[in-house]
Amino acid sequence: MQTYFNPSSSSVGSRHPALDPVNVLFLIGAFLAPWDLSLGGSGFTAYDVVLVVVAFMMLATRRRWQFLSFQFTAAVYVFILFAVLSTFRAPQPVESLTQIVQFIFIFFVQIPIIFTLVKSQWLFRMSLLMFVSGMLVGVISSLAVERFQGAGRTLAFYSENPNRLGYTTAYFLPFVLHLLFEAWRTRRTLAVILASGALLLMIWALLASGSRSATVGTLVTAVVFLTFYRGFEINLKTMLRLLLVVAVIGLVSYWFYQSDFFPTTLRHRIERTLMQEASLTRDRTSLAEAGWLAFLDSPFIGVGFDNFRYVAGQYVFMTHQLPHNMWLQFLAQIGLVGTLAFFALLVRWFVPMFRAQGAIEDRSQRELMWAFIASMIGIITIYMFVPLMIQRQYWLIYGLGLVLANGLREGQARSMPESYQLPGILPRQGTALSA
Repeated sequence: MQTYFNPSSSSVGSRHPALDPVNVLFLIGAFLAPWDLSLGGSGFTAYDVVLVVVAFMMLATRRRWQFLSFQFTAAVYVFILFAVLSTFRAPQPVESLTQIVQFIFIFFVQIPIIFTLVKSQWLFRMSLLMFVSGMLVGVISSLAVERFQGAGRTLAFYSENPNRLGYTTAYFLPFVLHLLFEAWRTRRTLAVILASGALLLMIWALLASGSRSATVGTLVTAVVFLTFYRGFEINLKTMLRLLLVVAVIGLVSYWFYQSDFFPTTLRHRIERTLMQEASLTRDRTSLAEAGWLAFLDSPFIGVGFDNFRYVAGQYVFMTHQLPHNMWLQFLAQIGLVGTLAFFALLVRWFVPMFRAQGAIEDRSQRELMWAFIASMIGIITIYMFVPLMIQRQYWLIYGLGLVLANGLREGQARSMPESYQLPGILPRQGTALSA
């Protein structure tokens, strides 16, 4: 019987995880994950290289790997199957195959490594801490380098897309707020100062990026976390808290928007969007229309990952872009069944997360669970406006969230009534892999 993550334990077996070189390398990877440093045009990143080295080290030491349960992998198989079938219609099949390989890497290398290694409270917390630290170093580096796009938007040091700088705020905000609340509860002054500084850096990243999608994602994330971080209940108290959170965030945002602190670039982009200025909205609506028409032409087999750009001109106008909506992009590129399979992967993630938060009595653990839930909701919100969800840092959140939910299940199942016991997330026995 394998030892699973348990929030009450600080180590696995007799050896402290800090002494294991595989764990150290895994933590280095968690630090690199937010940067998404691409290796040329391969689609793979520096974080992937670290994971490959970790995988070989795990094989060499004959560790027992832990994979997703069939409840997840069934959807993965369907998703990949229809992606492969759609590749036969792709004008550039190599580009489609490249993204398929990346998804296979995510589901059968990245996530299993997370499940296999993160089995102690210490390693879980260190993974999260290194993840957040990597984000902050990335923001600070972007602030120090000060590279700008033509419109005056600040670029992340690791990307030519300024939106990427703002996205970090949307999905890291709940974790920083959790760290701030935890430091405040335990009266650790230095930790409160550091968490407050991190919060200010994230606000700067959002504003400097000029990203409208990141702004919407951040607002949604903040409302969800601040409303439900004490637990999900539908009652008058929760409704009043929701109204209070929306009112406070709205008033602060309006004050900030009217102040001299708000960047003129983001203000102008928001105002021009609200006025439906064609230069900011026409391409998005045209691409959405083209994606929908492409889906109607072939509802079950799409044109292959990353290939819509080559056929979009057949529907609206010549372009080399993808629909700026993940779901429309999936429908056009892998068809209805593949899209529903991916949707099932997300739904299947939220089910154990919501059930776990309802069974947790510890305030700090419930708050952390809601940080994961709010972060994923923020990511999904962002991807209503931008293309493919393939960046590894999002799947690190996905994997760590399931590890937390499963660990709480394993640690509390004996004391919980049957109706609150969580469904299986990971199989009871892993598969032994040999080098």
